[in-house]
Order: sequence, then C-alpha cells, then structure tokens
Amino acid sequence: MSQTTLYAGVLAKIGAERSKLLSEVKLKTLTESRDLSAFASQLRETSYQAQIAKVPLPLTSRKLERAFNENLIESYEIIVKNSPKNAKKYLNLYPLRFEVENIKALIKAAHANLSPEEKLAKIYLSIEDYLKKRSVIEEAAKAPALKQMVNALKGTEYVSTLNTGLQNYEETGSTARFDVLLDKVFYEKLYDSYMLLAKKEKPHAHFYASTENDSFTLLTLLRGKSLNYDANWLRLAVPHNNFDLSMETVEALSSAADFESALKIALESYYAKFFVKAQNPEETVANAEKAFKRAVFQHAKASRIGEIFNIGAPLAFMTQKEAEVHNLIATSSGVEAAVNPEEILGQLLL
Repeated sequence: MSQTTLYAGVLAKIGAERSKLLSEVKLKTLTESRDLSAFASQLRETSYQAQIAKVPLPLTSRKLERAFNENLIESYEIIVKNSPKNAKKYLNLYPLRFEVENIKALIKAAHANLSPEEKLAKIYLSIEDYLKKRSVIEEAAKAPALKQMVNALKGTEYVSTLNTGLQNYEETGSTARFDVLLDKVFYEKLYDSYMLLAKKEKPHAHFYASTENDSFTLLTLLRGKSLNYDANWLRLAVPHNNFDLSMETVEALSSAADFESALKIALESYYAKFFVKAQNPEETVANAEKAFKRAVFQHAKASRIGEIFNIGAPLAFMTQKEAEVHNLIATSSGVEAAVNPEEILGQLLL
C-alpha cells in the first residue's frame, strides 16, 4: 500500500482539526480579557466550548487548564486512531504523556493522604480509558498509602521506576525524585519507539524525537547541578540513549563540579545555541527550556506544507495543538493574575 493511501485518512482528520486552531489575532485578543469570565466567553464557538461548558463555577485558571488538556487528549486520540499502523506506536507517545502525569499526581495525592475520590479528581481518566488502564489506575487510587499504591501498579511498565522512587521516598520523605524518574521512562520509550520506525519515516520524526529527548537530558542534568544533586543520582535520572549528545558529554555533565562547569559543557555541545547565561541557574535553565519548545513549534509550523504523506504530518499538527493549549493555559493564568497583555504575549508560542 502506498504512503499516499496509508495517510489519506489521517490527513483528512488533520485538515478538519487544523481548521479549528485559533489564529494569532484571536490569541492576542484573549490576552486582553478583563477576567476569566470574559476570557471563557471568547472561546464560545471554538473547539474548547464543550469542555469549558462543564467547568464548575467559579472559574479558575486551574479548572480551565483541565478543560484545555481534555480537549488536547481528544485531539490526540482522533489523530492516532486514524494514523497508519506503522506510525501509531510512535504517535501513541503523545497521549502517554498524560498517563505519566496521572501517576505523578497520584503519588503526590497519596503523600498528602487524600481520599480516593480526591485522587481521581486530579487525574485525566479519559486517557486511561483510551489506554485501557482505567481499572489499574482506579485500584491505585484506592491504595491507603504510597507503598500500597506502588504495589497496585506492579503490572505496569512503571514498576521498576516506582520501586526506585519508593526507596528514595522512604529514605527522604520527599516525592520529588519520582517526577524525574517517571519522565525518564517516557523518554526511553520515545527513543525505543523512534528506533522501531520504518527507515523512510525516521527523517520526518528525527527533529521532534531528538530535540525532546536530548533537551530533557540536558535540562535535567543542569537542574540537578543547580541543586547540588549527587552525580550517581543524576546518572540514574537521565535516559540511557540520546540522539545528538554523546555519552562522553552526558558523563561530563553528570560529573561536573557545579552548575557553572556543567553550563560550560552545555555551551560546547550540539545544542549550544539554546543556552544563554542569565542572572541565576534557574532562569538560565527556564530560558533554555522555552527556547527548545519554540524550536520544536517553529519546526512544526515550517513542516506543515512539506510534510504530507509521512509521519511528519501528524507530528506537525499535534505539536501545533500542544502549543495552542500551552498558550491558552498561560493566557488564563495571566488573566487571572491581572498580568499585562504584553507580558502574557511574551510567554506564548507564536
């Protein structure tokens, strides 16, 4: 079967979904909303209306964030379901991000001794329905303590990582390291799924996979150095495989004496252009993270026309949709805090 035939179905869905994306003019208008009610009213007759209509009053940016993410999950499902079989395993990583976030949320909720109902209210059950894991996640939410919750997830691909995190939790009482370890699982899946792509598909997925994977490694190591984390812990926290980062570079970053030494190594790496020294380590890393996100978004926009009958087409759309949801979340938070529209615009991916 030809590539044209294989991608015909998903291209039709992408066309329909892309027509629903908000224009830059609309996004700029949203930043000028006087309050969240005015902000939400401007999203009537958009693809977000169905989710926003279910948000209980009073409106908050956190409630709206959930609505926007539910809409994003819906878009992911439409695109993945209509993509050719050989691309689905890789594209399924996008909805999988939300399962990772669900498990992180359950860990924090278990640590806070929330009730099962309160735990479930913090996660996206729609993604568990899609991944056919709802019963497992609900069982984990019923667990009376973190150790029992980890045991409830023993049949999942996260079990080894969760046991490592649990050991650290029992030693320190902190859940912080669970987040990095779970993210590592995602990025290792990203690398493995990329390697399983057909040879002709890899060039169309390479920029997305390499930039996201390698930026996670770089940013994790730099954050770790700013917090004075142990080198052995940092080696455990990052993926075993990277794209345009050599093993030597990763090891040099892990064993660097301090943040400044690590930053110097990053500035000599393949990704040097994403790093500019700021007033403090936190700002330096945050700015680099934004730069990586903008690069992926700009690549998706530029690929819209050239990438058609290959995996680049769904990847470009899904990246643009993610950016739109990022923009709506940033705008709703800014409007709620009465931030100047120009400042909000500075946080958006346009």
